[in-house]
Amino acid sequence: MQASFETSPTPNPDKILGIIGGVSWHSSIEYYRLLNENTAKRLGAKHSARLILNSFDFSKLLEWQKSKDQRDLLNGFIEAGQALCASGCQAFAIASHTLSCLGEQVEQETGLVHISLYDALFRRLRFLGARRVALLGTLQTMTEEKYQRIYSDAGFEVIVPVEPHLSNTARIVYREITRGIFNPKSRNTFMDCIDSLAQKNVDAVVLGCTEIGLLVRERMLDSLPLVDLIEPHVEDCVNWLCT
Repeated sequence: MQASFETSPTPNPDKILGIIGGVSWHSSIEYYRLLNENTAKRLGAKHSARLILNSFDFSKLLEWQKSKDQRDLLNGFIEAGQALCASGCQAFAIASHTLSCLGEQVEQETGLVHISLYDALFRRLRFLGARRVALLGTLQTMTEEKYQRIYSDAGFEVIVPVEPHLSNTARIVYREITRGIFNPKSRNTFMDCIDSLAQKNVDAVVLGCTEIGLLVRERMLDSLPLVDLIEPHVEDCVNWLCT
């Protein structure tokens, strides 16, 4: 679904958006591209988005995520937010579904406005009339209780893949698409998984990892919406930048 914007004559010159990215850098590029393209659509072809990208070393993120002590992960994100604040940003977005759960704590520690990926996604799902949704993503996103709770607290029932689809798609996320490898066979693996989820009477399928939409370009399967979460998140970011 394409974002629709009202015409705005001028950008807000005082607003700078920070992006915490590198999660992975392949999806960070997609954020950067869409933020600038949608700003130009809204304000005119001469315009682009005022952005500062603070990009992590993805290897360090994986190391932090594997640790039982998650304080290094949280502290890393807080430090990234503080650096964005010191650079003149007033708001930030986290370019990751799995790690957007840290946004509220970063907001509290930095005073920056958090433009939440989850809020944007849930608004899109409600617009589509979806209540029972299939969720694809990293292994953490698909299996950890806290993500089920984030969705259930927002009023959604979540269905995740079963084996072998669960392991197959999670493997592709970490071994391929976060490394910039987009294999047609892997796309077929995802489409087989989506077909299996479509049989479970879901209202929509969430491409719940910011790289999946780079592999699976479809946005509909028959009458079933495939929601790439980058798109509503970018829409909210551009709305903030331009108002």
